[in-house]
Parts: sequence; C-alpha cells; structure tokens
Amino acid sequence: MNTPSFRIGDLDIRSFSDGILRTSLDMIVNMERAQSEGLVGGTDNGWLFIPVNNFAFRREGKTLLIDAGAGNTMQPTLGKLPENLRAGGIPPESVDYIVLTHIHPDHANGLVDDKGEAIYPNAEILVHADEYDFWMAENQPGDSAKLQAVRDRNKFNMRPYRERTRRMRDGEEVLGCTPILAAGHSPGHTCWRVMSGRESFLAWGDIVHLSAVQISHPDTALTYDLDPDKARQSRHRILDMAANERVVVAGAHVNAPGFGHVVRKGATYAFESA
Repeated sequence: MNTPSFRIGDLDIRSFSDGILRTSLDMIVNMERAQSEGLVGGTDNGWLFIPVNNFAFRREGKTLLIDAGAGNTMQPTLGKLPENLRAGGIPPESVDYIVLTHIHPDHANGLVDDKGEAIYPNAEILVHADEYDFWMAENQPGDSAKLQAVRDRNKFNMRPYRERTRRMRDGEEVLGCTPILAAGHSPGHTCWRVMSGRESFLAWGDIVHLSAVQISHPDTALTYDLDPDKARQSRHRILDMAANERVVVAGAHVNAPGFGHVVRKGATYAFESA
C-alpha cells in the first residue's frame, strides 16, 4: 500500500487515514457564516468533511503511532485506521507506542473494540500528564453532561492500557518524542516534537480543526474547544513557532497528505502542503 510520507533525518513518517469526519460550520463561534463558507469553498447542504490523519514511523526497532482514530463509534466514514495500517504492513499488534495528542473521541476511541479490549495489545501509551489526569478524574457535580459522558468514554478507552500508560511532561522524551503542552482544546492537549538529528517534525493534533479557516484566521474559535481563549493562545504560539522554525507539521485534520509547512502571509499564516 502506497501511503503519503515525508522524511525527517533518518525517519520515514507515513500518514494513515482513519477516514473522514462530517462536521458543520455551525461549530464556529466567532466568524460570520458567509466568510467561513468562502474560506472552505462551500459546503454540502451545510455539511463539510475533514480528514482524520494518523502518523506512524519506526525508530530503534520500535513502531510508533500518533493517535488512534475514532473506531466505529462516531460515523460510518471513520474507523478505517486498523485496516489501513495492516494494508501498509503495520498490523496493530506490532505497534509498540501510541503517542496521544489528547484523549478525544476521534483520537482515542479507536484504542479499543466494542468489548473494550485493546486493539493495540502490545502498545504503551504516551500522553501528557495534564490530559490523562483530567480525563481519568472523577466526574464533579458541576460538570456538564457532555463532559461527563466524554470522561466516562475516555476511561473506557484507556482501561486496558492503564498499566502501560506513561504520563509525560514538557521536556521529557521517549525515542525522540517530546511533549509540548498546548492546552485549550482540552486541558492537556499536546503537540509532539519528534527529533531526528538536527531535524524535527511537529505532530500538532487539533491546534486547528478547519485548516482552511483557522490557519489564516487563528483567532477563530470552535465549540469543540473546552477553553476557547486558551486554545487561541496555543494556536498563535504553535503557528508562530512552526513558521519561525520552518518545521514540518503533521496535522490530524489538515487536508491530504496531512503534512507540510506553516508560512507567514502578511500578519497571519498559510499552509504549504508537502
């Protein structure tokens, strides 16, 4: 199976799709509908579709996977990651590490099957401690029903991995993978810098959901963000860093092939697909 890929140092990083996620411009909270519609190039009766990208590479005899997709829990267009990995020569049981940008349904529901059994039975989870601790905590009386439901599902996803989960903090490193906390979308949302010699790439998770909108208009918030103000601050910081360092970015919801460079465009940014 030929999959999109890019090279950083001595690493070959391959992009694997979990499918496409149907969403709507209604999730945008601070941009006029006509403007957002123009930026994305129109919708299908109000709906649009964004990719759910995952990235895999080998290092020191280990296979690492960045995020785990949605499984079959959300939409029939999702849950394709395990079969795409197999077609690409990476059976799920061969994965040694799963690097989670955050524990949201389209990134972590694919960790388990319908019975709650691990789809990646030999994998160790790398996740930021802030993210893990928030979602594994007990629900509080003031929490919204939606937050409680997501927390309950996240505990279900993580249960078979509880004894092989490594809670990471900024500055720590495993096989060249270092977390950079970029909170807002979720309390421990993380961008992962992966080094190879003097080069690196940045798996930025959900710094943007709508790449056609939020890269050129980084102040644009979405209803998906738990803390929209923090999410904006993180987006500005990461876009600035990516543009300054000319680092290759791998985005969960960036259009195919899912990776490229952030460049400055006047006072804002644009994305150059690789």
